[in-house]
Amino acid sequence: MQTEKRFIRCFRAVAPFLGIFLLACGDTEPAAAGADLSPCAKLGCAANQKLCVEDSAGAHCEVCPPGTYASAKSGVCEALSGDPLTHTFAEFTVLPGEEISGLCQSYTLGNATEIWVNAVELSQDESSHHSNWTFVPSDRFDGPDGVWKCAERNYDQVTGALAGGVIYAQSTQVSHEVQKFPDGAAVRIPPYSRIIGDVHLLNPTPEPIKGSLTLTLYGIPKAEVAHKLAPFHMVYTGLAIPPHAKSRFYGECAVANNYLGAAGKPFDQKLYYVLPHTHSMATRFFMQILGGPRDGESLIDLGGYNGEAHGKLFETPIDMTGAEGYRFGCEYESSRDDVVHYGLGDQEMCELLAFAEGNAAFESNVTVAEPRGMEGDMQLFSAGCSTIAFLYDFEKAGGPPPP
Repeated sequence: MQTEKRFIRCFRAVAPFLGIFLLACGDTEPAAAGADLSPCAKLGCAANQKLCVEDSAGAHCEVCPPGTYASAKSGVCEALSGDPLTHTFAEFTVLPGEEISGLCQSYTLGNATEIWVNAVELSQDESSHHSNWTFVPSDRFDGPDGVWKCAERNYDQVTGALAGGVIYAQSTQVSHEVQKFPDGAAVRIPPYSRIIGDVHLLNPTPEPIKGSLTLTLYGIPKAEVAHKLAPFHMVYTGLAIPPHAKSRFYGECAVANNYLGAAGKPFDQKLYYVLPHTHSMATRFFMQILGGPRDGESLIDLGGYNGEAHGKLFETPIDMTGAEGYRFGCEYESSRDDVVHYGLGDQEMCELLAFAEGNAAFESNVTVAEPRGMEGDMQLFSAGCSTIAFLYDFEKAGGPPPP
């Protein structure tokens, strides 16, 4: 009986994958007034890292083959540039309705020189719900590579990011995704580093799933690097989604003063890439500029969660000079009888990982949900962000050479 209840709970959390959300091209950002209303523009394929193709079958979205990415700039699948470094991790078997978390997996690069990563490509058929990837010195969180319990080595994503840095985050339940920066933009991995990712698998089907995950880093020569990128993370951990209601939770994260304190100069980020993350109850994710002359300018506005790749590349980076920070949030429509909070399984999330050119990295968190009235039939909740910023070291040393 407990197994059956767990399967029903997990199935309810991700059931959209099995039906309507297979129509991935239907997820699109709202068209602005006077925008192109061609068949391809209506489909919004770019929101799912796909290209729109018009042929005898009409307009439809197509996935680019491995080793390429859907370029919104050229409208074709372009090859990922750089030297690929590929690793396939351990194979897992996930039972029907089963959720696996609390595990980490790692491999040591053994790189004698730094790697400037311009793109990351993920392929997985193990029912990976979400995974976050860091790089750390090879002598940190020490032990055999492969699969291990995160708690046994005192590893979590924050300690990993502070020890080294963040390299990639996976869109929810996506089987293939590319995190591609514009040419000349890259994240630095120091010499002799180890890659660590958390394991979070969720099987929403009635059959066992057996598979693995492959991660490929595309490194470019340092001489080609014109824009050095640092990460930042924003999350709403104070979610308290009311039952049988529509609701919006948003945070207004004025990070400019934190950035000034860490970087020693005014907030001047150039935003290159954003990866949003929610679960199945979400009907919208949005991110805007906060403060300054462009207050409220939309950066991302996505519909419901659909198991597609939602990392967004800004071919022309967003110049945040003059702004105070970012406004981000999620909307939900609950048919549940209970209040839903931030968490795994049948709970919800609202967060993003981004990469920007700038001298500081930061973590912003909204920890409470204060009522902000109504907008039509939608309940509004918000609160201030707590932000920790630190100077990002682009020359950070790696681990020691292998003995």
